[in-house]
Amino acid sequence: MRRFLLPLLTLSALSAPASAASLWAGANATTAGYGVHAGIALLRVPFIGTLGVEGSAEQQWSSSPSRYAAGLTLRDVNLPLTRVDAFGTVGGELLSTNSTVVGYAEAGLRGPLLGPAGWRAFVRGNTGGQIGAGVGLELRF
Repeated sequence: MRRFLLPLLTLSALSAPASAASLWAGANATTAGYGVHAGIALLRVPFIGTLGVEGSAEQQWSSSPSRYAAGLTLRDVNLPLTRVDAFGTVGGELLSTNSTVVGYAEAGLRGPLLGPAGWRAFVRGNTGGQIGAGVGLELRF
């Protein structure tokens, strides 16, 4: 059993993307508005990525309604032969326009810029029928 454990752990460490983060925070511009997001890694999943939780807050471009969201995210999904990772998030969001809570899903790509800074692009939809997309900058620690 021990003979197989060390090679498996070594392979797991080598398969992790170099940009895997324990903490992250960033700013976004979306089709609906602008906002911030932050998260923390909870569990590394060998050969797949990192499970974590993420929260975000957004302000709409033209009016005062806001969006607050929290969800479970799978990040650091390595795309072979690239320096780009994929991510996906599912959770709930509070829309302040009518104080309703709806479910949402988000998926996107993120890549490196300089040091701990990186870019991210994503699409999002919710159970209220809204669909949007955005781009942003992110710091990873």
